[in-house]
Amino acid sequence: MLELPLELECQIFELAFKPNSRNIQLKVTLCLVARRVQVWIDRIFHGLVAIRDDRGGQRFLSLIRSNSKPADFFRVVKTLSLAYSLDGGTAGNILAVCPNVQSLTCWVASSVASRKLPLLISRLPLQRLSIQVSHFSRIPATLSETWLSSLTHLDLYVDTRPPPQLSQLLTHLAHLSHICLSSAIVRAAMEYVEMVCSSRPRFQVLIVPCHATLVSWVEAILPPTAKDDDRVVVQAIPQDVREDWAYVGHSDMWSLAEASVKLRKNSVGQE
Repeated sequence: MLELPLELECQIFELAFKPNSRNIQLKVTLCLVARRVQVWIDRIFHGLVAIRDDRGGQRFLSLIRSNSKPADFFRVVKTLSLAYSLDGGTAGNILAVCPNVQSLTCWVASSVASRKLPLLISRLPLQRLSIQVSHFSRIPATLSETWLSSLTHLDLYVDTRPPPQLSQLLTHLAHLSHICLSSAIVRAAMEYVEMVCSSRPRFQVLIVPCHATLVSWVEAILPPTAKDDDRVVVQAIPQDVREDWAYVGHSDMWSLAEASVKLRKNSVGQE
């Protein structure tokens, strides 16, 4: 019988599993093939971790403490979601063992957030970050911090007036190109929109999400600096926010906004 090289065999199983990496039945079936296949599948499966409550967070920490996985296994976590109902201490403990996270959703409530949370975030090689502005403004911004040079996509939930240090913090993010300003009260986001248009002149996309029925109204109340800017996109909030942040190769709010910006620029070029 022909034996495939291990590298090729690994690629075959990855191609079979990645498009359906949240399918538990498929995961179990593939893991039964061989021990080496289980290792490959486990790495893909744990590449995306969503913790929706503190109970789930404690289960995840129990898995880590059980030593059932190889040392440093959780370095494979690249996409991590920490939900609003998660305890701040639990969130900090999870981040401490997942040092290679590139896409982080940190919706932990400000009232329970651990003091070490901003410091842990600053050490991650982040490319995408979704977070409350109250947490974001406390993340260290010294030149040695990893996230400053890697972050490209920022989704900020704004529930207060812009903190004084926010504008300067944004200027430190050398590669930040995509920004989303979310708020339960749309008018509260307008001051942020104006600030971003002034302090980040090189951004590629700025999204202002709102309910589908409010898109035209929000477009009408945009600050003057944003109304004629093709890069500012008022976008209907997706039905499943979790699917939108969990970038797994499908269209998300960023790719949809990019398509809108491209269409506008092409339309201007044809006039």
